[in-house]
Amino acid sequence: MLKVISLQVLGILFVGAFHCQACVRHTFVVEETPYTRLCRTKNILTVNGLFPGPTLHVHKGDTIIVDVHNKGNYNITIHWHGVKQPGNLWSNGLEYITQCPIQPGGRFKQKIIFSTEEGTLWWHAHKTFKIKVDDGKTYVLRLINAAVQEIHFFAIAKHNLAVVGTDGSYTKHLKTSYVAISPGQTIDVLLKANEKPDHYYMAARVYSGAPYENHPIEVPTNITTKMFFTISVNTFPCPNNSCEGPNGIRLATSINNISFVNPSIDILQAYYYHINGVFRTRFPDFPPLIFNFTAEYLPLYLETPKRGTKVKILDYNTAVEIVFQGTNLVGGNDDPMHLHGFSFFVVGLGLGNFDKGKDPLEYNLVDPPLQNTIAVPLNGWTTIRFKACNPGVWSMHCHFDRHMTWGMDMAFVVKNGKGPEAHIIPPPPDMPPRVLKLLPTSRHLIINYN
Repeated sequence: MLKVISLQVLGILFVGAFHCQACVRHTFVVEETPYTRLCRTKNILTVNGLFPGPTLHVHKGDTIIVDVHNKGNYNITIHWHGVKQPGNLWSNGLEYITQCPIQPGGRFKQKIIFSTEEGTLWWHAHKTFKIKVDDGKTYVLRLINAAVQEIHFFAIAKHNLAVVGTDGSYTKHLKTSYVAISPGQTIDVLLKANEKPDHYYMAARVYSGAPYENHPIEVPTNITTKMFFTISVNTFPCPNNSCEGPNGIRLATSINNISFVNPSIDILQAYYYHINGVFRTRFPDFPPLIFNFTAEYLPLYLETPKRGTKVKILDYNTAVEIVFQGTNLVGGNDDPMHLHGFSFFVVGLGLGNFDKGKDPLEYNLVDPPLQNTIAVPLNGWTTIRFKACNPGVWSMHCHFDRHMTWGMDMAFVVKNGKGPEAHIIPPPPDMPPRVLKLLPTSRHLIINYN
């Protein structure tokens, strides 16, 4: 039997479950290439002349070297989405958090360490292809949400899917007719070709909120650090008509009323080399005001956040719980929150305001999903837990591009633990130089690994 399934994918990583000792080297040449789409030609950034860029196949436990040459006209970084990089955050690729950008004409050899990841990881690009399947056979589909603004349902006509993995981790099999996938998220599903010969189409539509369950993992129960993060769309005034926003304002976003400001050099190097004045500690564990976060009408004075470059300091191996609370300021929406350097357990999710007396009683502490990206529902809440066992500077941000650039971002600084494996390794000799942001840049360029 022959079937054709259309599916959008990106530059991706397939991480196998078998260990490989070889240290494989790859070269990524980033440059502008003319591409024609919809009868129009324009220059886009490509990797090795390809859009999407090359697919890399690695094994669990492998270490690879990627030599990045920037032959374009802009500052770039390449971020490896979902790779924990234990102790090696120098190659995480998050601009002004863990490195300064690679300038035009520059290069940087990134050392990528794969530890516990299994399944599908990705980098931000996409293409469309068709696959032919045989009657009765079962196929693995590795789904990646390439959107920067929308969460989607995904389904295949007249077929059920079996979810077997999310965000580089395996799960118990969960049979379903569709899945919901956030920007920056990956899901591995099994598709059995058990219908009559024909063409079967993929369908996708905007996501409106759904949890993921049935993940057999032991969850931290002795929580030592609890945080409550409000995630909000905000506004800043524009004095003297200095911007083009509506009613003399411009849009912003915040976590706990702090709208993140990019520093002049990256936070990691400032922390590692003890450079003062780049960031401030004591990111607030709770919002400055407690109010009815999901009310239909909220006072205008709540809309204006503070600007800052603040981090939260965590001791090594701290057991952390974060409750994300969506708010109705300026009209919110579902927010896909992504954590660098860790996977977390999604132990609870609900609509309305979080009730600290009742809602924790319903937490799933038996088999919650293990992920690095989760959708916080509009006017709802999501609770995650993780162990801070990866030293360094790790960003937590919304994966909507506009929300991230508007300020829905913060960083954790995890202190070194005991023993060499619990310490940040020294930086590589060819780290991009510490420079002021003189060139056009994007904190997460479209070719980075989230």
